[in-house]
Amino acid sequence: MRFDEFFRTATGFEPYRYQSRLARDGMPDVLQAPTGAGKTGVILAWLWRLLHGPDRVGTPRRLVYALPQSTLVEQVAGQVAAWLDNLGSDYRVALHVVMGGEGHTQRQWRLGMHRPAIVVGTVDSLVSKALNRGYGISRATYPIDFALVTNGAHWIVDEIQLAPESTTTVRQLAGFVRQFGSAEPFGLTCMSATVSEKLLCTVDNPGVGDCRVVRIQLDDHSGRLATRLAATRTVRRLEAPAGDYKAVAAAVRQRHRPGELTLVVVNTVEAARGIYRALRDTDAARTLLHSRFRAVEREALVRRILEDPPTTGHIVVSTQVVEAGVDLNAAVMITEAAPWPSVVQRAGRCNRTGTIDEAELWWMPPDKPAPYDADDVSAAVDELTALQDRAVTSEDLLAREVRVTEPEISVIRRADLLTLFDTTPDLTGADLDVSPYVRDADDLDVQLAWATWTPSTSDGRPPDDAKAPPARWRCRVPLGELAKLRKRATVWRFDQAGGRWSKVTPAVPARPGEVLVVAAADGGYDPELGLDVSVKAAVPDSPSLHEAPDASYGTDPAAGGEDAYHHDDTSIAQPDWLKMQQHSQDVSRHAQALLEAVAPDLPDGAAKAVVRAGFAHDAGKAHPRWQQALTNLAPPEERQRLVDDGPWAKSPHTGRLRYPGAAGFRHELVSLLLLDGPLRELVADVPDADLVRYLVLAHHGKLRVQVRDPVQVRDPKEFADHRLLGLSDGERIAADGLPGYEGSVTVDLDRFRLGGEHSWTRTALALRDRYGPFVLAYLETLVRIADWRASAGLKEATRDHA
Repeated sequence: MRFDEFFRTATGFEPYRYQSRLARDGMPDVLQAPTGAGKTGVILAWLWRLLHGPDRVGTPRRLVYALPQSTLVEQVAGQVAAWLDNLGSDYRVALHVVMGGEGHTQRQWRLGMHRPAIVVGTVDSLVSKALNRGYGISRATYPIDFALVTNGAHWIVDEIQLAPESTTTVRQLAGFVRQFGSAEPFGLTCMSATVSEKLLCTVDNPGVGDCRVVRIQLDDHSGRLATRLAATRTVRRLEAPAGDYKAVAAAVRQRHRPGELTLVVVNTVEAARGIYRALRDTDAARTLLHSRFRAVEREALVRRILEDPPTTGHIVVSTQVVEAGVDLNAAVMITEAAPWPSVVQRAGRCNRTGTIDEAELWWMPPDKPAPYDADDVSAAVDELTALQDRAVTSEDLLAREVRVTEPEISVIRRADLLTLFDTTPDLTGADLDVSPYVRDADDLDVQLAWATWTPSTSDGRPPDDAKAPPARWRCRVPLGELAKLRKRATVWRFDQAGGRWSKVTPAVPARPGEVLVVAAADGGYDPELGLDVSVKAAVPDSPSLHEAPDASYGTDPAAGGEDAYHHDDTSIAQPDWLKMQQHSQDVSRHAQALLEAVAPDLPDGAAKAVVRAGFAHDAGKAHPRWQQALTNLAPPEERQRLVDDGPWAKSPHTGRLRYPGAAGFRHELVSLLLLDGPLRELVADVPDADLVRYLVLAHHGKLRVQVRDPVQVRDPKEFADHRLLGLSDGERIAADGLPGYEGSVTVDLDRFRLGGEHSWTRTALALRDRYGPFVLAYLETLVRIADWRASAGLKEATRDHA
């Protein structure tokens, strides 16, 4: 299918000429185009090249589309979903919305790692995945998402000037991929109306001069695009006292046109709420939009503002969240002055289509420059003053040279990335902080959900088996606002090490991107106004922590927040009892199929290690302690029969696996030990036996570079009793789960101490350095996804894209 036909089927329109060039010539390093020029269409150029283009093999199978603001991620995803629907069911392309998507999308793009996928999210959510510290997902899932966004992924960072930290980090990441190598192709396209060379020229990726840049050319000015590029709006100053919300609201009413959209854009949530409240008596429909809404309300708000205005018109009061990724077409815009790139972006939402007569752009100085640099705001005020009563296009605004402060940015280096490969938490259960590489230090936030529950203790603690509500119930809350809320309400986090909920305190403060929970009765949120810590009323429509999540959410091991270190949720709630031997064979077949579908060019030794690891990964489940914990989930009258017929890998029953005489137990550690004893023949003909051992140990994401019990490690007497994760030094472990393999191995825990010439950590880090962090995580992911696909009873993966 030709690209113009493909594009027309998806959108109903002919592609712009520059969009056709993208499809013909490939994805550029930089796409420079004014607001409203259809940059989102680059998604279809990528998809056509993957499915029909001349270089299908060299085109990454996943597109990672990163937006600077969280509020309107759903709009881009909705547009993409409509395109995919128009293209028809022949194109099986997964669409995943990070931070707000439904649960089934999380399942699709991971389980279907061999199929095309479009992943849409905010830069912080996506870049944190690329740093092996994904915000809002379980720690055990960090390596999977890390692998999927660095192997076989083409990144598009939209409006890079609004996300300088993340843009610099992704440019560095592209340099690291060239240094370390990847298992599948990787690409990066930075998009903006204005391009800063400082953001693009980084220490490990300095080649700005070698970048392929696509710009809007003179001969692109034709048809619909010519109309859009010629769109004007007349600039005038609004004579309203700065910070006087009632005066601004009166000016909005006076200038609003019935049947049209009026867009008010201010620099802070406080100002947006103030103006919105002052507009209560207006006849027009009105909507408040900012970044501090739960996704469940945000989705409804976005749908509303994208509808055709009613006869009375529509007034939207917003913060800077409308500067990227939203297709608004206002007849009248009233905006606070902001740094010039933001002014340009906002202006692009006024007469965006070029079809509105006498469109107006009114501006006013802000009451205070925050959150922006005062000199940048002053420079914009001077420029806007010089444009008084002039009708300007977006290209006119882009052509003006206006002072903008270059931000100081923390740059991730090679050593930092290598350190982040290890996902083991520190002694407090915390992670290395990646926030300096993701967002400005003044703009850090957490994901907070309001919920109801029956307390498990007198201090109001949620039940140990409760999981944080899924993303649609979470709100992005700045750390400063969270501190205000915590003065009158208890904020809870799930402690993976302890397997229970604990309080956020000054001693153990909230971490950027962390998923937290607060009781709905404590207030702090209003569905109409969004986050407002002064609201004391209970938050309506809040989920219960006692309710089971929707089916799609619950079947994805990655979809929730932190799970307890000692839990093994993927072994329970299966369709039926499943023997270990059958599961081992199933996973081995799925691993082979995935390899043929996604990575046929891996070195034979690495491919063989993946298949062998798939076969051996659950050998440790034959341990009597694990078998007893699993069969004890069955009714008492069935247990002896099950013990006689075992060993089992999966159970249809629900509940927590409990290990008598041990605080915790990890079967993957037993699997590793068995490979050094009765199962050694499985690795005898594999070129890199240590790789098999690593992949077996890492197949749940909880034991990887370090092997330690996070509960035990908090005790200064660690290893004093010569026990680790339910195993004792000198204990004999037999191979009972896989027919044809007999014998036992003696447990030696000394290798799992930190340091030492033969320590496991040294072995794991040597593998990281041998294969590179991206490839090793990818091999790890192949085994884990094969395990998930086999457990879910899915068909074996095939190589076809469509």
